[in-house]
Amino acid sequence: MNPESSVYHKRRHAARTTDEYLFNQLVPYLGNKRRLLHLILEALEITGTLHTGSKRAPIFADFFAGSGVVSRLARQNGYRVIANDWEPYSHALNHAILACTDAPAFKELGGYQKAIDYLNRLPEVNGWVTHNLCPRNDEIYDPSRDRLFFKRRNGMRIDAIRQQIATWQAQGAIDDVEMSALLAPLLYSASFVSNTSGVFKSFHHGWGGKTQTALERIESLLWLSPSRFSEVGDSKQQTPMAEMWCVDAQHLANQMSSFEVDVAYLDPPYNQHAYGSNYHVLNSLTLWDQTDLPTPDTKGYKSGIDRAWRKERPSPYNSSKYAQEAYEKLLSTINARYILTSYSTDGNIEAKDLLKANLERGKVTLLTQDVPRYRVSKQRQSERARVLEFIVITDTHAKSGPPLRQLLGQLYHFAELGGVDTSGVSTQLALW
Repeated sequence: MNPESSVYHKRRHAARTTDEYLFNQLVPYLGNKRRLLHLILEALEITGTLHTGSKRAPIFADFFAGSGVVSRLARQNGYRVIANDWEPYSHALNHAILACTDAPAFKELGGYQKAIDYLNRLPEVNGWVTHNLCPRNDEIYDPSRDRLFFKRRNGMRIDAIRQQIATWQAQGAIDDVEMSALLAPLLYSASFVSNTSGVFKSFHHGWGGKTQTALERIESLLWLSPSRFSEVGDSKQQTPMAEMWCVDAQHLANQMSSFEVDVAYLDPPYNQHAYGSNYHVLNSLTLWDQTDLPTPDTKGYKSGIDRAWRKERPSPYNSSKYAQEAYEKLLSTINARYILTSYSTDGNIEAKDLLKANLERGKVTLLTQDVPRYRVSKQRQSERARVLEFIVITDTHAKSGPPLRQLLGQLYHFAELGGVDTSGVSTQLALW
């Protein structure tokens, strides 16, 4: 794969219009790595696992797959991919897209395109989404008593499409992979027309928010387009297998500890914002459990996040108190020749602690890139406009390499060059 083809261009690679497998129908996702794919590809080059010419495809294990873009990159470059994320929506987004080189057969429905066309033609249904996530009236609404995630027409289209997918599943007309191939475009399209800035922890108070910059998107008609499936450069080459898990990352590491993978990729949550809460609507559409939600004016339920879900599935990585311990345990359990960790100077785990843990596993190399800090709104300015993203490359078969102080110095140097706030790194550096 040409490294240039992994470089993200905002207009050319717009998820709704691009035909490129890497970027097609990627959901808006906090911490997604589409802008860092060229850096991840460089990290893979450093490991020497790219383009080995071996008959055995190298194994790439993605423990926090999220939107799936990094697993797509590995898939496209000939790796056998093991992708995992414990959020159900991630499994739905990635199962078919990673596992298939062509569209699933859909023999019972006359093919993939016919199934998509059928769903797009369905009459609207006033169901769970319309009742719980849409206002009672699109024109006359009260944000304190109505949820404004979708316009009513799109809510009814989502209800109709999701219910039909559930019916086909119950009838045995589609298998799990075919179901994923239908859910993935539905989840993407629902994200596209949502009255949000990309996450579902809240909605705009009014269509499009104060600036109404996204009004055209929000008012557009929800419409499904078929997913794109993986292609390996040489059409004669047999594409390696891919598999998708939906478990806690530590559980997967325990399950896989008896054999060594070539590359393990870790991209754990950086901060206190739980993905299950940020994308609870996508989980609801995936599970289709149609949970009874209290009204929006009920304390703690304005956004409709299921409180039981939050209590049952906390992630230690969302806690500054427990993130380091969880990461160190995972790192010590993983059986891999190379471990790549994507992280940020803005994360719950301090750089010195993260680097120290990796040095205990092997030789560490760093790659860095400064990026704009995420903002919910482009109109909101930040005192610290940029953060430093970095990839820790750990060769577990080598023990000699740069010491901790030198690695921290590299982070400080590149943070300064990128105009990133260096106070945290410089304090850590001064202690060593």
